[in-house]
Amino acid sequence: MNQRFRLTALALVSAAAMAITPAFAQTMKPGLWESTAKTTFADPATNKAMIDAQKQMTKLPAAQRKEMEKAMNKPGGPVMTMNADGGFTVKNCVSQKQIDAGANMGVDDGNCKYKQGANVGGTQTYSFACANPVSSGEGKTVYQGNDYTSVMKTTTTTNGKKEVMTTESKGKWLGADCGTIKPIDIPPAAAAKAAKK
Repeated sequence: MNQRFRLTALALVSAAAMAITPAFAQTMKPGLWESTAKTTFADPATNKAMIDAQKQMTKLPAAQRKEMEKAMNKPGGPVMTMNADGGFTVKNCVSQKQIDAGANMGVDDGNCKYKQGANVGGTQTYSFACANPVSSGEGKTVYQGNDYTSVMKTTTTTNGKKEVMTTESKGKWLGADCGTIKPIDIPPAAAAKAAKK
């Protein structure tokens, strides 16, 4: 696996990880959500490298794909799988605690800081800044019943070069039971701040 492929794959994984953490809104239900995300880059050369990387990923032997997916997933955490079109599908457990915190304030998970805009008619705007990898951006999520669609623009730096990527995602609520998938912990300080709202 060459360096360009590794970096592009990392960018794809990072974007997918961000896409599965939409601005939690009071219109969301607690439980298991499934999200599918796909990313494109503004720079034509980078976008071509991404497409080539996607093709390489779809041609990986099944055992190697499983190893890659295993490396992306932590036991009990969100479950991410690679799709044939180069996108990612993620199953993520959302708790009422996350919804309450995210609907009332910017959530700081220790790596990324999220800021909420007003939720108007089921449309939630948000922005974020992350420390590792260093990135920032803004997005919009539209909720319709048990489904949502989201568009997010992210700016990051790879090898000193600024990269701008757009991630389009859609998600649906699968049910109240998350099975073995656990919600991402809300830092105690953030949870306490949300409880005061």
